[in-house]
Amino acid sequence: MHKLGVITTLAGLILSVVGLVVGFWEMLRSSGNSMAWLSLVPLGFVGLMVGVTLTQLFTKR
Repeated sequence: MHKLGVITTLAGLILSVVGLVVGFWEMLRSSGNSMAWLSLVPLGFVGLMVGVTLTQLFTKR
């Protein structure tokens, strides 16, 4: 479970960063697709919180 937590944390971080960068880039280009990219950010935060919780609950001993 610890390894799943680490993977989930990294996936959440990647989703958040990609959603922010690409979403704001699309917004500056006045593209209508920016909200789809920005909607990845809350999913990334959920992934981050679940991943951190898993890694803290199932620490390697």
